[in-house]
Amino acid sequence: MRRALIGVLGATAIAISGCGTTLPGQTSAEAPAQSSGPAAPPEPDKSTPAQESAPEQDNAEPASVKTTAPGTQLKIGERAVVPSRKGPIGITVTAVEAGDPAELQRQYGERAKGITPWFIRFRVENVDGADHSFSSSPLLSPVTADGRGTGAVLTGSLGDCKRESAPKDFAQAGAQFMSCRLTGAQPDVDIVGAKFDSDDYRKEPVVWRS
Repeated sequence: MRRALIGVLGATAIAISGCGTTLPGQTSAEAPAQSSGPAAPPEPDKSTPAQESAPEQDNAEPASVKTTAPGTQLKIGERAVVPSRKGPIGITVTAVEAGDPAELQRQYGERAKGITPWFIRFRVENVDGADHSFSSSPLLSPVTADGRGTGAVLTGSLGDCKRESAPKDFAQAGAQFMSCRLTGAQPDVDIVGAKFDSDDYRKEPVVWRS
């Protein structure tokens, strides 16, 4: 009876420690049952959650950035999120305003006669935290009151209206910079808004109106 009790206590010690050693007096048939106790599996389980959770967190942020649907109508001052070469960016048209025709003619000469300059001012925002450094600002187009063309083609810069590029440190979510699109129109054409009509938005642009 004493030998039997010792054998039971010895088997319990092996199950807790997880050791696969065969005690003296056990047969080889008894050893596998005692060495396959539940203590061994928890060790890899402790490290598994930390290894799996890191990739899920890294992938969650880009997936949460939703682009604005083609054809969306916005008011000036509202933000759209559109694709760019390095990832989604935010665009907020802040003003659409007429410039001084005389200033345009002074800079460009007689070829600018009869053209009114218009400024499309907008803010660009980093929305995903990707490195957008030195990226060109998006090219916005004018929207006229009657939906037709402006009757003039004008590019370049005038006064403080310049198409800016992203600064070298434009790599954090929330970073912003201002840019401006110079366009022109015949004197009898009224520009009332702006649109983003690149790539997938060509047929259904995002439009800002006052």
